[in-house]
Amino acid sequence: MTATRVFIVEDEAILLCDLEDIVTHLGYDLAGSATSLDEAMDKLRGGQKPDIALLDLNLNGSPSDPIADYLIAENVPILFVSGYGRRGLAPRFSDCHVLQKPYDETKLAHALERLISGAAP
Repeated sequence: MTATRVFIVEDEAILLCDLEDIVTHLGYDLAGSATSLDEAMDKLRGGQKPDIALLDLNLNGSPSDPIADYLIAENVPILFVSGYGRRGLAPRFSDCHVLQKPYDETKLAHALERLISGAAP
């Protein structure tokens, strides 16, 4: 059985590296990562099909909503990772999971488990 493939979108390089390290340490495979809306959309439209996605809510001042819309249309579950928490979500994403920054490996592991199991946000 193959590991769950995770796509990560985070505009802060240090946080992206941290997320990549934690995700792989937890036993997941990286399906790719991006630091901007355009980069993420190019990779996803180019054929990268993750099992789940971790999205920063705000990418250099722009919402990650177009990425989320694309992933939802592709039936890819999303975990928003954001300092804004739920209050930063557009109403159409109310059914998505959110992990509040700052987080640690334990909180991320729990959030990923809930996402994968289909538990309510």
